[in-house]
Amino acid sequence: MTEPFSDTLPDQAARDAIASDTTVSMFVEAGAGSGKTESLAKRMVATLKTDVGIHQMAAITFTRKAAGELRGRFQNEL
Repeated sequence: MTEPFSDTLPDQAARDAIASDTTVSMFVEAGAGSGKTESLAKRMVATLKTDVGIHQMAAITFTRKAAGELRGRFQNEL
């Protein structure tokens, strides 16, 4: 018997922690298309809600394409 469909992902707790627990540093390793950029953009917005200013924030990516994707997602989250 198959389980009923659920909107909750198996790693949802980890995704929520990445996006909201700004008190710790994290290393996130996941495959392409898994939601790393989305989680990082959400984390950046959550960090701005604390006493950290945007001029105190940096994000490093490996390619210009990834940087553009992150910038767009960050702007959408804002």
